[in-house]
Amino acid sequence: MAALLEFERMATAITDVAPILMPGLLQTADYARAIMSEGIPSGEADKRVMMRLGRRDLIVRKRAPIRFTAFMLESALHQSVGGPEVMIEQLQFLMEMGERDNVEIRVIPRSAGWTPAHAGPFVLLAFAKAAPVVHLEHHRSSVFLRDEADVKAFVSAREDVEQVALSPDATAELIARVINQEETLK
Repeated sequence: MAALLEFERMATAITDVAPILMPGLLQTADYARAIMSEGIPSGEADKRVMMRLGRRDLIVRKRAPIRFTAFMLESALHQSVGGPEVMIEQLQFLMEMGERDNVEIRVIPRSAGWTPAHAGPFVLLAFAKAAPVVHLEHHRSSVFLRDEADVKAFVSAREDVEQVALSPDATAELIARVINQEETLK
């Protein structure tokens, strides 16, 4: 975790390809708690949630916020994490964050078919004076890829995902429709 925090702090741009869940830096407290509470003592889960929310400062700070791009599969918008109220709040928060100049949120529509995002989540961190790094996180571990060929494959995957993802405006319209649907079902 310390290495991730340091890489995020030094990055000039972060791309988070999060096919199943909302990207970590865009999660609300209740959404993050719903994910992190399974099998973790309450106090520990609360610490992890607070750390995740604290990391968001990178993209919301007034001075030199990091450029943040998030890609997610359309199905992530419909995955009921934490229940309807939590999901509505989470989707509204996505809309709010997508209005920031340094944040771009893009949904990969179901109609896109298979994309590199379907292979799993990854975070691509770009730096002003260093080569990019890829962070892969799994159930109980994570790894950083620094090898040029490995990183190049993820840069290419990011480009492929970008080609099929909805525009930020079309994404916002889709999220608004999903919020409306969720509120109607409540």
